[in-house]
Amino acid sequence: MLIAIHQPNYFPWTGYFYKIMKAEYFIFLDDAQYTKNSFINRTNIIDNKKKVWMSIPVKNKFGYKINQTMVADSEWKKKHLSKIKNSYKKSIFFKELWIRVNDLLESIKSNYISDINKEIIIAISSWLNFETKFYNSSRLEIDNNLKSDERLIEIIKYFKCNSYLSGQGGKKYQDEKKFLFKEINLLYSTPLNMPYKQNTSNFITGLSILDPLFNLGFESTLKYINNSFESSCKN
Repeated sequence: MLIAIHQPNYFPWTGYFYKIMKAEYFIFLDDAQYTKNSFINRTNIIDNKKKVWMSIPVKNKFGYKINQTMVADSEWKKKHLSKIKNSYKKSIFFKELWIRVNDLLESIKSNYISDINKEIIIAISSWLNFETKFYNSSRLEIDNNLKSDERLIEIIKYFKCNSYLSGQGGKKYQDEKKFLFKEINLLYSTPLNMPYKQNTSNFITGLSILDPLFNLGFESTLKYINNSFESSCKN
């Protein structure tokens, strides 16, 4: 069985959803330490044909975990909905998607960034008809003193999985030998950089899932995500 593990990010990019689509279990690493200037509280969209940040201000203290970090601006939903609407109102699938995005953000009641992100990710996964089961690392009965690779391996073994799908960033810090020693097949997803129609002169990569959804619609976004592939660390 295949498992994927990642911090809960804000309206993450397509590669994040590729991991969800392929995995039987997706674990939100919600009790990892909050990282400033990461994708936990911000994402990239296109505005005026340029790549811009869309960020949720948060209250953060050194050592806070993601699930302890709260929103610092009560008006964030109103501001972000306005920004999304202005950015994508001329897109092909705006009418189809806007109602869902608006209703989704308006329905969120939590002031914790982790809860906000998880609600968004699970909702979009449902729109794309993923059947993945979601869990929070903070709710698992595992050794919380474990760090880095050891903790990932503990989570993988907890769910009795034999394959772990990692993002390309994992190559920078993961000790592949540790996974192989535990008989875990370590896979890496390949970045999704294939061009699709955007409201820009040149294709812009690394954007939120919102961009392909508004420009391609649900069906074509699903096909776009599915065009990625993974490679084994054995190769």
